[in-house]
Amino acid sequence: MKNHLNIFFPQWQGGGKDKSTYAGAVEIKKNYLRNRNFRDVEISLEEDYRIQNGIIGYQPIVNQVKRCRELIRQEQPASIFTIGGGCDIAIAPISYLNSVADLTVLWFDAHGDLNTPETSASKAFHGMPLRTLLGEGDSEILQQTFSRLAPSQIILLGSRDLDDAETQYIERVNIDLFKVEYLEADPNCLLAAMKAKEVKKLYIHIDLDVLDPVEFPFVPVPAVGGLTIPTLLRLLKILPAQFPILGLSLAEYRASGRGKIEIMEEIINLGVAL
Repeated sequence: MKNHLNIFFPQWQGGGKDKSTYAGAVEIKKNYLRNRNFRDVEISLEEDYRIQNGIIGYQPIVNQVKRCRELIRQEQPASIFTIGGGCDIAIAPISYLNSVADLTVLWFDAHGDLNTPETSASKAFHGMPLRTLLGEGDSEILQQTFSRLAPSQIILLGSRDLDDAETQYIERVNIDLFKVEYLEADPNCLLAAMKAKEVKKLYIHIDLDVLDPVEFPFVPVPAVGGLTIPTLLRLLKILPAQFPILGLSLAEYRASGRGKIEIMEEIINLGVAL
């Protein structure tokens, strides 16, 4: 196994007709990734919005997830940092690391990302990656995963804009969910719960819309009442001190044109240092 793999995967098709996460990923690359060793996953820029198998932009997504999977298969890294793009960039990295480690996934996201093609109203794939990782969804995309997660391996953090079908699923399979108010009141409540679950190793996924849009509006699908930047930064400092982190993904950034932003630098520094 090689020690570490950095992946730049600006897949945007998961957002449907919204291409803003591609421009956001390119801005990240320009502002933060110079002189850092990242492997690119080739993506299509063709605006193909056909719905196939209940997913907008289906064929480009399948092709690109295959490329990401093959890159990881060839490298067989011990840790992975992935920058995108939409939340669906995390499917291959998480499923790979889960196949080689006793993994717990911390999913920082305003949304559940727990839809299937059947339950999704938008048919946008960036609302389906976590359900895909749990082994449900399109069969061809599922074939590109290395393993399946169990609901007990997932902790949702800051999720507050959930579809009815997602809420019902979370309750049915008993996925842990920490609301914004709990984390804001005491970030250490997460650590206590993780220790009670006997968490061994972590993957941290960060959709930037977990943050309150008043503080961080640079996301394609903002949701009111999110985490404050200081709380997220605090969590990103205390988690590595308590648990080994094998993977990190950063997703759903809409280009701001503001140059460097502190929270972005903190996340990227953490990711490349895995």
